[in-house]
Amino acid sequence: MEREFDYIIVGAGAGGATVAKELSKKNKNILLIEKGNVEKSIGTFNDALRYFDGSKITKIPFKSKEGVTLWRAFMAGGSAFVAAGNYIRSFEREFKSMGIDLESEFLEAEKELHVAPLDDSLISEGSRTIARAARQLGFNMEPMMKAIDPSKCIRCGQCMLGCRTGAKWTPIEYLNEALNNGVEIMYNTTVDKVISEKGTVKGVLAHNAKEQITLNAKKVILSAGGLSTPVILQSSGINEAGTNLFIDIFVCIYGLHKDLSLINEPQMAMVNLDFHNEKGFLLSPCVNHVRQIRFIEAGMKGFAMPTKRILGIMIKIADEESGYVYPDGSVSKIVTNQDRERLNFGTAISKKILEKAGVDPDTFIETHPAGAHPGGTAAIGRIIDTNLETRINNLYVCDASVFPKAPGMPPILTIIALSKRLANHLS
Repeated sequence: MEREFDYIIVGAGAGGATVAKELSKKNKNILLIEKGNVEKSIGTFNDALRYFDGSKITKIPFKSKEGVTLWRAFMAGGSAFVAAGNYIRSFEREFKSMGIDLESEFLEAEKELHVAPLDDSLISEGSRTIARAARQLGFNMEPMMKAIDPSKCIRCGQCMLGCRTGAKWTPIEYLNEALNNGVEIMYNTTVDKVISEKGTVKGVLAHNAKEQITLNAKKVILSAGGLSTPVILQSSGINEAGTNLFIDIFVCIYGLHKDLSLINEPQMAMVNLDFHNEKGFLLSPCVNHVRQIRFIEAGMKGFAMPTKRILGIMIKIADEESGYVYPDGSVSKIVTNQDRERLNFGTAISKKILEKAGVDPDTFIETHPAGAHPGGTAAIGRIIDTNLETRINNLYVCDASVFPKAPGMPPILTIIALSKRLANHLS
């Protein structure tokens, strides 16, 4: 089966959904291809087992060869669907120094998503107590910039399993707009490689459960994410893709309080950025309330903790670009000495804050290193130019792969801004 389009977009996450929505205004023939499905039931651990990437047998998320957990989801909306709803400008100055000024795109995206500090009514007493303790120790702790409608939020604390009430903005909103404007979306379909001829893109080769498909296009945009995009590029002859992987490594410190928890609030309700520029990490109150996830994070000690008494802080670092994605999709990613120094520094501060907040220091546990923001594997200046085009004419990349370095903070808003800029360039 062969078909032809003006644009083929690979991936229905933040990047792909934004490009599709923006290009759909131009009366073009557009196909978006997504490996996952449109999920009808969301918001529980059992639901998440369908769309989080992991072992088919154990359902445990995949890890790097060195044991670092890699969180991502395949579904309409991509990993942004199960993100915490944090929308902070990241890497803004660095991109501007490359000649990529995203100010107008940031403003447009922030308006469309209604980005604002998390509404005070949604912040739990647990986070308020952590914030007070931080300030008493001389650290700033402010509400996180979120895209959450307080009138719809039920404070279930399960943002990272998918929002059941639609309070949290996700790329589904952009996908629906693209559909209404005539974009065709092909779900449950995996793109294997990009087809090119004489250095110019011709389309993609893909497959689903039934058949292999050749789809022709004048232009192709890869937005499959920091782990999948480099595999497609490598299969397409751009063998240098896949290096310089970062994942924004994080750990959480959990401890028991006599009567407080973080259950009744959106995850990562507040944030401390005091150390981000100089030390390369942020701090944010965060606890995974599902025992099975805490087991993945920290073994039986995490599983056994009484959820209604846990206070916790996430330490997320800008890790070194030390990883590699192989052509078969496997990943090498270590925690380097610098990464461990940053984690240790943030962990020490977090323990001081939690103890000041009333947490019993004898109950502290630390989760295993993990990452949920893979990128750098098709970076600007190495694999693509400042217009996000590869050396194959009319083949573009627009996802976290294009970041040259780890932002160490939520990348979704920046991906959306880059996608808006790319759509303007393409049209």
